[in-house]
Amino acid sequence: MLSTRTTRIVLSCLLSAIAGTVSADQATPAAWQKIDVPAAVYKVTDGNGAARDIAPSCSGGPVCNVDPTTGQPQCREGNKQFSFYFKPGKTQKLLVFFDGGGACWDSNTCVTSALTPLPAYVPEIGPKSDPANSGGVFNLANKDNPYRDWSMAFIPYCTGDIHWGSKDDAYTDYTGAITGTPGGQVTIHHRGFDNFLYVRQWLKGRFSRNTGKTAASGPASTVEKLLVTGSSAGAYGAVFGFPHLQQAFPGARGYLLADAGNGVVTDSFLQQAVQTVDASWGMAGNLAHWVPGMDSTAVLPADRYIDAYYFALAGYYPKDRFSQYTTHWDVVQALFYNIMLNQNDIQAWGQITPSVLGDWVGQMVNHISVTAANPNYRFYVGAGCNHTALRFNDDFYGSSSTQAIPFLSWFKALTKDDDEVSALAWQNTFCDSCSAPPTQQEATACMQRSFGG
Repeated sequence: MLSTRTTRIVLSCLLSAIAGTVSADQATPAAWQKIDVPAAVYKVTDGNGAARDIAPSCSGGPVCNVDPTTGQPQCREGNKQFSFYFKPGKTQKLLVFFDGGGACWDSNTCVTSALTPLPAYVPEIGPKSDPANSGGVFNLANKDNPYRDWSMAFIPYCTGDIHWGSKDDAYTDYTGAITGTPGGQVTIHHRGFDNFLYVRQWLKGRFSRNTGKTAASGPASTVEKLLVTGSSAGAYGAVFGFPHLQQAFPGARGYLLADAGNGVVTDSFLQQAVQTVDASWGMAGNLAHWVPGMDSTAVLPADRYIDAYYFALAGYYPKDRFSQYTTHWDVVQALFYNIMLNQNDIQAWGQITPSVLGDWVGQMVNHISVTAANPNYRFYVGAGCNHTALRFNDDFYGSSSTQAIPFLSWFKALTKDDDEVSALAWQNTFCDSCSAPPTQQEATACMQRSFGG
């Protein structure tokens, strides 16, 4: 039998070991897990309550490089394997992130652009898709990160459809450089929404609460706060997926941040990609049909499309919060607007004129100003021309920011409880000195940061 003194020493050592374990756990969040999704057809139920078959996949679109010897492009079919990432948290809070990487909706953007130095979209998952290689909100070692202890799901992007699609579509290889036959056909798997629905189903299983009772919208959930966000193309994925995630996690307080996706598009893009019966992405059935006003977006012109979408969401979810971030002169958003304006003139894609940049800024400001009529919506316009903030340490933590409200303070306030939110912390915020457009050197640096980051 141990003496009293020995027992106390043993207990003391055990308590110290436990305390050390807890301390280490608090200091180091759990690591990311990569979940590969086997190619197959899966049966799920979407936010509309519809049972459906989904086929998760990357686009399989062409990946081309120029042979340094011959100067000719060498192309291969992109890897169709879809995977996503998950990090368990220490709270009943869940962050779902949609990654970005361009878009494609016709033969030039989906096929021919792969032969140029400016491909229109990312056709497969690569090392840049791993959140462990990113900074910003994914910098789990930085104690200033307000979301480091939340569970996180990271949805890579590889389908060219801004996470909206559920369709395979064929596009023309005009040059024959990819198929070997001029006029040959290339199939692109626009399965971004299918990928999202798989992740949604997986998350529902992980966060369901076994109460023996089932609500009309599904099993009870352990998620108390739900932050849906995404960057660039992923900003649109976040807006589109938000209501479907809210249906999956009944009772959770919802928050949305669309990072660098302000909806400045053209009518021809909307009609080709989403609005017509034979539109490229096949997303009509993916709309949140239970949300009043959502179906009407199918006939709206480009200058009203994104505004109507936010009004529908903000009105249907009045207790949730919605927000958008962009820099004032976001050159990558302006680049894709320019591609839409010149989709049949690939040589003009990278030539963003002052007129086009000014037009993009004017429309962006109009969109956020109109949407700000919703009491549960805020915008943040940062200085400069960088594209996206969530994956970059400089813009996310903003130690050099000269704005009255740093982005990180504003982003923290988004998910605070009502009695914790300072009136000055979460408000519409416009950069103090952002009237001068970027120089050519600054614009080039912003572009390189985005495509090389």
